[in-house]
Amino acid sequence: MTNVTYLPGDPYPDDRRQGDGGDAGLALFAADRAAFADARVARARQDPAGFAEADRAVAQQRARVAAAAVLAAAAAGRAAVWVAELAARTGRRQVAEYAAAVLACGRDLDDEDHVDGGVPEEVTRVLSGAVLLDDPGLTPGEGLALVAVGAIALAMPRSITAGDPVRQLPELARHLDRAVSAGRSAVG
Repeated sequence: MTNVTYLPGDPYPDDRRQGDGGDAGLALFAADRAAFADARVARARQDPAGFAEADRAVAQQRARVAAAAVLAAAAAGRAAVWVAELAARTGRRQVAEYAAAVLACGRDLDDEDHVDGGVPEEVTRVLSGAVLLDDPGLTPGEGLALVAVGAIALAMPRSITAGDPVRQLPELARHLDRAVSAGRSAVG
């Protein structure tokens, strides 16, 4: 499927992929996207300067989002290392899965995925499920920090889908680093 950039004023085609899952819905969706692309070309012919300016603005915003996503991915990577260290110490598979989910929340961010932010539902389930607060191998402070890391990691893809990722992702990255720092200092 072709990636289409939506610009201000562009009509959004219905997302028929959410329908019955049949080929008819996909064919209608493809027809909507083709009509959308035709309308976009017509707009470009009517106002080439305005269209070019809108394209530049979209490219600049994408670059800002990409830079913020790099910061978030780095913080998620650092947090995942700490959680993996906890997993190695406790020998708990659930903690190792938690580490992988934290990493995925930063690594898989996708500003074009307006449903999940690029993070699959399985990852969300791991981080929002049993949080391992009472794990016998963790101190209470580590358990609390682990909960904070999961919550902050889950907020990253949500900033893509429903927030302001340019502002929120760097802030979430700082909070993630603080939660890891608190967890590291909570060792019994």
